[in-house]
Amino acid sequence: MNKKGQTLILFVILIPILVTITAVVVDIGTLEFTYQKLKGIVDESIKEYYLKDGRNSMEATLEYNDLSKELYKISESDNEVNVYLTYEMDSIFGRLINIPSYEIIVNRKGRIEMDQIIIEEGD
Repeated sequence: MNKKGQTLILFVILIPILVTITAVVVDIGTLEFTYQKLKGIVDESIKEYYLKDGRNSMEATLEYNDLSKELYKISESDNEVNVYLTYEMDSIFGRLINIPSYEIIVNRKGRIEMDQIIIEEGD
């Protein structure tokens, strides 16, 4: 009995599954990389806020990294600054399943405590 056709059928069935899994991994990896990059930029801008010229240096850091004023909101209180950033990232493979883009939200707050800058997740 010739069983070569069975292997071909399994191969044809498994290839789309493997391609889909690879596409999801690439999209999620790119999404996580972009989120971590944006979080680092926001954290750096909060440090600039406390170390230099306040809000002006914070906005300069954000704009230097190609984040326009429409993407972020800065709120200041007595001893705390909060940055809320919304960023839209185009999907690489999500378009195949009708997801054209992803929305990334970074919400960080910073304060000074005992001469140290403390940065954590915002409310």
